[in-house]
Amino acid sequence: MTAFGLAFPALLITGGIVLFADAIPEIETIPLSNGIRGTIGLFWLFGVFLIGMRTASARTHIEAEPLMLTSVSARTVAGGLVVAETLRVLTYLSLYTLLATGIAVILLGSLPSLVLIPATAVLFAVTAVVAGSVCGYAVAWLVATSRFVARHKTVLGGTAAVLLMGVYFLFLYPQLGIVSQSSLGWLPIAWLTDFAAIGSPLQGSSIRAGGAVLTSLFVLIAGGLIIERETIAFWYTDPVSPDSGEATDNLDSPSDGTESSRRDALAASVTPLVIPRLVARPTRRVAEWTLLRTRREPNRLTFVLTPLLAIGGSLLGSYADSLTLLAAPAAAIVLAWLAGALFALNPLGDEGVVLPATLTAVSGKQYVRGLMTPGLVFGFPIVVVITAIAGVFSPYTLSQRIGLVVLGGFLTCVAVGTTPAIGMALPRFSAISIGQSDDVLPPRISATLIHFGLIGIPGSALVMLLLVPEIARGALAVLVGTVPAFILSVFGSSGGAFASVASGFREIGDMVRAFGLIEFRIGGIIVLVLGGIVAATVLYRHAIRRFDRYSLD
Repeated sequence: MTAFGLAFPALLITGGIVLFADAIPEIETIPLSNGIRGTIGLFWLFGVFLIGMRTASARTHIEAEPLMLTSVSARTVAGGLVVAETLRVLTYLSLYTLLATGIAVILLGSLPSLVLIPATAVLFAVTAVVAGSVCGYAVAWLVATSRFVARHKTVLGGTAAVLLMGVYFLFLYPQLGIVSQSSLGWLPIAWLTDFAAIGSPLQGSSIRAGGAVLTSLFVLIAGGLIIERETIAFWYTDPVSPDSGEATDNLDSPSDGTESSRRDALAASVTPLVIPRLVARPTRRVAEWTLLRTRREPNRLTFVLTPLLAIGGSLLGSYADSLTLLAAPAAAIVLAWLAGALFALNPLGDEGVVLPATLTAVSGKQYVRGLMTPGLVFGFPIVVVITAIAGVFSPYTLSQRIGLVVLGGFLTCVAVGTTPAIGMALPRFSAISIGQSDDVLPPRISATLIHFGLIGIPGSALVMLLLVPEIARGALAVLVGTVPAFILSVFGSSGGAFASVASGFREIGDMVRAFGLIEFRIGGIIVLVLGGIVAATVLYRHAIRRFDRYSLD
């Protein structure tokens, strides 16, 4: 799958080159703009981000670490890891490097490009690996030495990743009017474009080309020294325990007739997040354990967030000019789905070896309510607040903004209520490994897709009924009338039963279009809201029964 993802764009580029092979040799001198330089700089920064994240999460330790660190120096081990990662990056760049070299040498007649373009690819890869490794080992060392960072690494890491990806998308889509890729033209590493363009029709700056080479050498030397210091400090330091130094007395045990003011170990491990005391103790314990498990396994969240970022990035590129129009509805739907998906989409698999004890320690009602509590306590206010903020910058009326906020809260409740049943019906018990990191247990893709469809499709329909009811009415008419009629008319083109049934579907579509707009909007909202309430209630009770009847046999 990875090979296909790399080869497919290259095949498209090759096809375009074949189509315009006669016109490419006629290209004359073209000045190298800051936009082109900035694009290369943006990709380099993105590579640094990916390698840093990979280093911090999956490549902090090596195979047979005690043997390696007692046999050779830390500098040798760190250098070997950098070389291995560089070769890995070069395998991804090799196809495009060969393609660019072939275009420059064969079609443009630039013989220096036979050496300069591969050299540029090597400098691009090795500098990105070194810079990313510096950042990754710094983060790993901070997690290993700071109890606060170790305890809250999921929240801190997730927030940092979202912020960095947000900045990346701002540069990637200049249509937003905030920043553009040409703003990164000043980045010395982006001047590698000038180095690769020497001898080609692209007219770059020889000064910038020399500056790019000197900058690359500086990154390699300085970065290598920093990596050596970081790895020595990291590999030869015992990591701190996130839970050490915390009070371990039971909070719920009375002392002198009053409840102790100190937190127990489980409650302290999820601070600063707090489950309200109004929640019953067994339910609160399940909720705290769910929060702790989610925070300690950040790699698991990438399986939910990565497809979301990919889809969101493509939509952002297509509808960048309508960002203020789509932000509030997207927040109401997507964040509501995340409020349920992040905590309880694989509850039985997440229990692991303690599942038998969990099945006997709490009832189904207590367990399911505990799974739902984090989404309601933390997800609900976040969805409401972010949707309200996005609504302030939207062009909608006040009533529509309030409706979107209410819709976000409603979808959050439905998402949280339906997640445990879907997760229990489609559990995953076999862990997978990411690089050299610990095994992770992500939810099944089928469970993720079913849950997203259950929330996203009705949620989108509610958004359309709230904001553009005429489009919703037309879409429903096409769905229940035009589409079935067209399919049946294909089979019944010569008349007969199919043709008469197709005519009936056309009449249904016309009836839908004949509905009054106000009646259609109110009726549609009532039907979908009642459907959501029924679905959440039925699946909530189903999850309780499934847990109570679950057997390990």
